[in-house]
Amino acid sequence: MAAGSHVPDRAASTVQQAYDLLISALEVDNAARSTVENYRTYYGGHVRPFLAERLLPKLHPADVGDWLEQLKAGGRTDDTCRRARIVLGAIFDEAIRRRLAFANPVRSLRSRRKTRRAEISEAEDTVRIPERGAVRAMLAAAADVDGLFLVARVRSDHGLRTVEVRRVALDHPIKAMRAFKAEHRDAEVEGFRPTPWLRPMLAAMALAGLRIGEARGLAWGRILPEHLEVREGVDRFNTLGRVKTVSALRSIPIGPQLATILANWKATGNRSAGLVFPSDAATPLGYPNIVNRQIGPLQIALGIVAADGSPRWTPHSFRHFAVSLWIDEGVNIRQVSEWAGHESPEFTQRVYGHLFAAGRADRRAATAGEISVLGAIETATQAQHGNDNAMKNALSVNT
Repeated sequence: MAAGSHVPDRAASTVQQAYDLLISALEVDNAARSTVENYRTYYGGHVRPFLAERLLPKLHPADVGDWLEQLKAGGRTDDTCRRARIVLGAIFDEAIRRRLAFANPVRSLRSRRKTRRAEISEAEDTVRIPERGAVRAMLAAAADVDGLFLVARVRSDHGLRTVEVRRVALDHPIKAMRAFKAEHRDAEVEGFRPTPWLRPMLAAMALAGLRIGEARGLAWGRILPEHLEVREGVDRFNTLGRVKTVSALRSIPIGPQLATILANWKATGNRSAGLVFPSDAATPLGYPNIVNRQIGPLQIALGIVAADGSPRWTPHSFRHFAVSLWIDEGVNIRQVSEWAGHESPEFTQRVYGHLFAAGRADRRAATAGEISVLGAIETATQAQHGNDNAMKNALSVNT
């Protein structure tokens, strides 16, 4: 009371009231729609059922700890608990800003020290990076737009096991599918054909470190001869807009191979404006279309799967791959943080610190990284990309 921070119960606000004020503030500040929806989702599912009617001054760090234990006991994952905790912390931050509270119990909570087994599991799951051979194989297979991959898989107690993958020409796809199904009557049979945009999109994520939303929102006007600019992104509602943070605004150097892949992709459809990877309706590509119809089936066709038969890598894995390439080529931590669009070099160190080693930097790093993945000779098919290396050589001569 002497410090002026005491709030009597009759004047205290509840967690629900502070949450309503937070959402109003986010809407006034034109926060990204996905951000607002994430707050609503995690509050509604994990905060409101337990804490909505609690008075802000009566909620202490120990109460927050008990709440998190309840979430875990109810089957919530560590990631869900982490996100719910972030939402409650933001609620108290807004309450403090409005002088409805004078302390944030979420920030004051001391985490229990993890067991060694939990630390090992967390370290293994933090960053999983695709092998260079796997990325090379995926880029090569994604260029095969003239073929149809037929995949037969058998379901077991451990998931789906692939029994055969066969590539056939597109002359008679229905006939080929029927014959393949007849050979594998007890299996689940699917067909997969790489779409023309798959290879350049994979290359942009694996060699420039774009987030999937940034790749979906990339415009031709942002691609320059030696770098590309990230300014826009597409959220989970398929809405194109500005990127969500200041750190995401950046320029990323690209080597000649990625530049050529994108240039050839641009030339195949006489594209000069708009999105680099649009749908047939010239709108941003949907996330399910990219993952469930292309990146996932491509990995299954190549046998790049987990123990249960599911695709091993997510789109975000290729961003990790790009960062690992830069680090392998000796780019310093501050530059990696800037290219990746991280909030700070400290975040980069926390996630990728174990990968750093001295070496080369700047555009030479991007070029050397591409060569280590794609080789000195580009292997794209004539039908999809023409001859990438021929164009690369021509560009070099003209330069």
